Parts: sequence; structure tokens; C-alpha cells
Amino acid sequence: MPELPEVETIVRGLRSPLTGRRVIRTRLAYKSLYRRGSLSLRWLVGRTVVSVERVGKNAVLYLDPSGLMLVNLGMTGRLVAHELGERTCGHPAKHLHARIRLDDGLELRYYDARRFGHLYVARQCDFRTELNIGPDPFAAGTRYVTTSLTNRTTSIKALLLDQRILSGIGNIYADEILFHVAIHPARSAGEVAGRSRAIIASARTVLNRAIEHGGSTLRDYRKHDGSKGDFQRFHAVYGREGHKCVRCGSVIRKIVLVGRGTHFCPRCQK
Repeated sequence: MPELPEVETIVRGLRSPLTGRRVIRTRLAYKSLYRRGSLSLRWLVGRTVVSVERVGKNAVLYLDPSGLMLVNLGMTGRLVAHELGERTCGHPAKHLHARIRLDDGLELRYYDARRFGHLYVARQCDFRTELNIGPDPFAAGTRYVTTSLTNRTTSIKALLLDQRILSGIGNIYADEILFHVAIHPARSAGEVAGRSRAIIASARTVLNRAIEHGGSTLRDYRKHDGSKGDFQRFHAVYGREGHKCVRCGSVIRKIVLVGRGTHFCPRCQK
């Protein structure tokens, strides 16, 4: 699933070609792709893209007159800008679910093999109250994180995955962040509330490194130009079950927490 670094990479790649372009036509294959409460994609016609931003794991196009379109890529979604008439560049046509044609001949296309993503079109939106998207690690302060962790019995891994509390982190980066800060993923959030400053610092370090490398491509994720991310080569624990820890040489273990495969070093993360 594309997480904060992958979506940030996509957004940065789309910002220049889309900004200043006017929407002239839209097409959506399945109405089920709309998040509840969304306006029709056709509502975007005639509006101009003024910026392309990231909110948590979501790409957001802001438009003028006032409006926005949020795209959540789910597990296998891809957001690509093609020249009009250009072929799908390796994306099966049956997975092309949305098209937004722009006035300069570009077409923004949304592909999704499993259709777990969604679109949300609105005049305006308070992401936190309307869509339950909390602040990401770059926006959340130590006091906020400490308050969010205090007295919580759920595991710290589960809390990091909760987009209502801290957005942008998924399974890959939760494991990497907890290794970086040397916290066992099964420890309760309340137990580690006193380490909030270190957790946030770790999150920012890991996520920034991943952004620098264009995110992690394990299966489906591709950058806006179709190329792969590179950060998977630098994973310390995720996907490395049975391999030696890069820090101490112990064998990386894998367990299941909150229904997710979870990787950690039993010596570094006691």
C-alpha cells in the first residue's frame, strides 16, 4: 500500500505538469469509487488546478474556483499523467478507472487493480473532522503524540497505523520507525508515551530517507513516471525475516500484530 513517502513522491512528480491546467473533461468507470459524500467528478470541469499536495496517504488537487479532489490509492492504486492518446505504459486498460483531461493535452489517469482506493470531490474539506485524517509525523508535535499515547493499552504498532491519530504511516514504515527508535512493536502505547519525542524524530528521519529514494516498491507501487522506488534496498527489518539485523547481527523475526505481518529485531527491540 502506498504510504506517506510513496504518495509524497507521486505528488511532487505531478505538481509541475498539473498546476495551472484547466479540467476540460472527466470520466469515471465505477461510482463505487466515490467516498460517501463526494460530489461528481464532472463537477471539476472548468476548474483550474492551483496546487497538488499530500494529506496523510492521500494526494489532493486543489482547484479554482474553490474545490478539491482527494485520491486515496488504496493498496494498488496508481496516479499517472499521460499525454492524450498515449498508451497505458504497462498499466492494463481494465484497471483504468478514472480520467481527468486537461487543457494542455495531458490526462491524469487513476489505475487500481483491486479497487480499494477512493476519490472524494468537495468544495472544501476539514480532513480531520470530515474524513478522520489525523496530522502526519511532520505536523504532529511531541505534546500531541504524548497525549495520544498516554494511558492507551493498544500496541504502539497499532497506534502508528491508526490514520485517525497519526496519518501517513503504514505497515512498512511502522516497522522501520520502531526499529530505528528501538521499541518492540507489541509494547503498549501507554508504556512508551514518555518516548514521544524520540518516536516523532525517528518517524521524520525514516520517512525523509524514504522520500529521498522515491519510496519503496515491493509489488505494485510506481512513481508518477512509472519507475520504481528504491528505498526497499535500505529496509532494516521490513521483509527481512530470517536475515541478520543490520545493527546487532541477531536474526530478524516476524510476528502478526493487529492482523499485519510485523518485523523486528528481538535483541534491539526488547
